[in-house]
Parts: sequence; structure tokens; C-alpha cells
Amino acid sequence: MLELHVWGPAFGLPSIDAECLGTIAYFTETLDETEYQLIQSSPSAVPTHHLPALHDPAQNTWTSGFSAITAHIQSRNPQPQSRYTKKVQADSTAYKAFLTENATPLISLSLYVSSANWAATTRPAYSKILPFGLGWTEPPAIRAAMSARAAHLGLSSLDTDAEAEKAEAAAKADPSWVHVPESIRRSMAQRRKNAVRDKLTPEERSRIRLEGITAEVLDVLAEALPSKEEDEKEVYEDEDEDAEETTTLEFRCLAFGYLALMLLPEVPRPWLREIMDAKYPGLCDFAGAFAGGRCGILGTGHGTKRKLPWAEVKNIDSDGLSTTARQGHTFSGVLTRFAQGMVRKLPLVGEEWSRWWAQRRAGGVRTPTTTESQALVAMRNANKDLVLITSGGLSLVGITVGLFYLYRGLQPFGAPVQTWRTPVSIALTGLGAAGTMFAGVDDHLI
Repeated sequence: MLELHVWGPAFGLPSIDAECLGTIAYFTETLDETEYQLIQSSPSAVPTHHLPALHDPAQNTWTSGFSAITAHIQSRNPQPQSRYTKKVQADSTAYKAFLTENATPLISLSLYVSSANWAATTRPAYSKILPFGLGWTEPPAIRAAMSARAAHLGLSSLDTDAEAEKAEAAAKADPSWVHVPESIRRSMAQRRKNAVRDKLTPEERSRIRLEGITAEVLDVLAEALPSKEEDEKEVYEDEDEDAEETTTLEFRCLAFGYLALMLLPEVPRPWLREIMDAKYPGLCDFAGAFAGGRCGILGTGHGTKRKLPWAEVKNIDSDGLSTTARQGHTFSGVLTRFAQGMVRKLPLVGEEWSRWWAQRRAGGVRTPTTTESQALVAMRNANKDLVLITSGGLSLVGITVGLFYLYRGLQPFGAPVQTWRTPVSIALTGLGAAGTMFAGVDDHLI
């Protein structure tokens, strides 16, 4: 049985991640519920360090990413893909690349960069998904990574937390000899908030730019995706080999994943959903019809809500999962993931160590295209890393023990130091003529 590792459910959806949503939708369309299991996970729990991740216990292989996973499923059953023309497949491949590159920054701005939406909706969702302890280490790293995906848009002003920190750092670095206390500075800023612009939220001040970048993405999707009537018609034409379709199923599943995260999350500043409702009702209808009519994972439209084959993580030992799938979810596995998250926060070395560890761990993953020689090389590298880590740990222990005994041998700090010396007697006759003279005087006095 295949094991699909995905981010857990949120916002009434099976997953909080767009690619994971698309993969789940694709599985519900192409596989039977008895052929796979869904495992709620996070990137730190899988060797690929990326979700979605598909583990095939029969071959002991890992496949990561939406496109790679769908390609692996199609290689097992190529018949559904053969009904598409080469033009449709080429167009859908281009649309998928466009969607991944341009729709991800929109979701980043809405759910991660915006401080209000992050604090009220996204961060609590991750806290519910992740095991205890990981909610403190992984969400900040996820937000930083997603914010970096949207950094080129120049809308960092939506992150009011970061803007406040930058302003405070600039004030501290001000070389002026006059220092204005923080309380007075805040009072002056509060008095200036009488203008209309100052009363607007960051999303409202940037609304024109947000509508512009949203239109660049959704205009393309509106042309590529079928309307609600066309999509419902395809439900009854799936068995017809001569039915003409303009896009592949995998593209429609991926588009559903992105559109669902634009529409369904209940955020305090829903600028993205407002734009879609006002200007792209066709895309809203597509997402609802696709979820309810085809996949049925939301219980909307004329479809019924399907029971997805989730593996119960609390009883993961009794679910028949492979040993590899259980490693990241045991108590020791969660503790290790927490420790790795803490190491990542160390200054200077944290990020570099985490990057090196992820690369080395991913290098030892066996994929469907991995040859025996590559697997042997990966195993040797893993053994070398084990030897290196073990020797480094033993050396660190030895240095620590040596420093401990060196400290024990030192004098207590603050204690008075007493030095005992043997008195040295010097004969006056050894000082020349003057010494001889004074020696005689000394004898005379005696």
C-alpha cells in the first residue's frame, strides 16, 4: 500500500498546502481508497524534506513533489494519460509551471506575509497540525520560506511585525545626538494617525498593486480552466475515450489546490477572496464544482463528502505502516525533529548545518530511478557521515571532560592567595669593601 505524506488538514480542507491538496485530489480520482494511505506529516519527518512525499514500501522508494508523484502514478497505470493529445499535455505542463511559479506568491502574501492573517489564522492552524513542541520551531521557518517566495513583489509592508522591527532598529542606529524615548515616539505617531491613509490597513493601502498581481495570475487560469458547466459535463464523459479535454486531470487538481487556499481560509483581511468573488466568479465555481462534484472532499455542490484514508498518527504502530513511515512520528522522532529545529535557530551555524543535514539526508533517499550503484554510494556516504558524527561527538565529550577537570584544579575564585618562600640570608662580606667595613661594625656592636 502506498503511503502519501502530506501536511495536515486546515481551513476545512484536507491539507494546508496547495501541492498536497492537488495530490490528494489526484489520488481520489485515479486510485482506490484501499491502494494508499494518507499520513499527516511535515518536511522534517520525511527523508526528502519536502511535501508531498510518496513512499512505496514494496520498492522502498521515495518520490517528492506533485509532478514527480503524478508521473510515478501514471507510470503504474499509463492508460488515463494516453487519452490526451500531445498539445493538451504540453499546454498543461506549461500551465502547471506557470501556476507553481506565480500562484504561490499570492498565497504567501495572503496567508504568510500578512501579519494579521498569519497571527489570526495560519499560525493557529499549524499549531493544531504539528505535534507538541514543533509548533514553536517549524512555523517561523515556514513563514520565512514562504515570505521569500513573494519577496520579489515588493509588498513586505503587509508584514507589520517586520516593519516595526526595522523601524526600531533604524531608530537605535540613528547617529543623532538627540535620542527620542520610545514612548514619546509612539505618542507622536499616534497623533499623526488622523490622515485617511494612516487609518487604512496595509492591505488596503496596497490594494491596487495586489489586484494587479492577482490579475496577472488569475486571467491565465480563467482562460485555461473549464467553466462550471464544462467541468460538470466532463464528469459524465470520463469513460468516453473520444471526449475532447483542453487540460489534463493533474493540472486541474493542482489548480484546485491553489484556488481552494485562495477562497476558503477565514482570514481577517480577505483581500484575495474579495478579488476572486468580484472579478473571477468562474474560478470560484470551478473550485466548488471540482471539489464537490469530482473529488467530493469538501461536501459541497452535488457530491458527497468522501472519507479519505487517513492513517491515525496516535496509533501509528497499529496501522500497518512501514518502519520508515513511523520513524518521524514516534516520541524519539518528534524529539529529534524538535532538536533539529532548535539547532536551526543557532546564529551563524544553524542555517548552514540544517542545509547540510537536509542535503545529506536527501542524498541517501532511494527514488524509483535510483540504480544499485547509486544506492551503494549513498549507503557509503551515510556510513561516513555516521563515523564523522560519532567521532565528532566523542571528541566533544573528551574536550568537555578535560575542561571540567581543568576547572576543578583551579583555585576557588575570590580566595586569598598565600605564597610561602624560604628566607635567603646574604653575608655582608659578599658586598665588597663596603660590606667588609659594615661587617666589622656589626661585629663591634655585638
